[in-house]
Amino acid sequence: MSEPSLAGKTSIVTGAGGGIGQAICLTFARAGAKVACLDIDLAAAEKTAARVRYRGAGFALRREQ
Repeated sequence: MSEPSLAGKTSIVTGAGGGIGQAICLTFARAGAKVACLDIDLAAAEKTAARVRYRGAGFALRREQ
C-alpha cells in the first residue's frame, strides 16, 4: 500500500519547532505538500522549515500570542 499523496496541497502546522508539530511537517512534506511551519520560537520553526525545504517547499513564521 502506498502512502497518500498531498501533492498540490498546502498545510499550515502550528508547533512546528519540535515534537509532534515537526514530525507532521516532515511527514506532509514527504507526501508532497507545501508546508508553512509556525511556532512561537522562530529559530526552531526555521530549522524545521529548512528540513522541509530539503524535501520540497516550506517556510517558517513566528506565531504571535
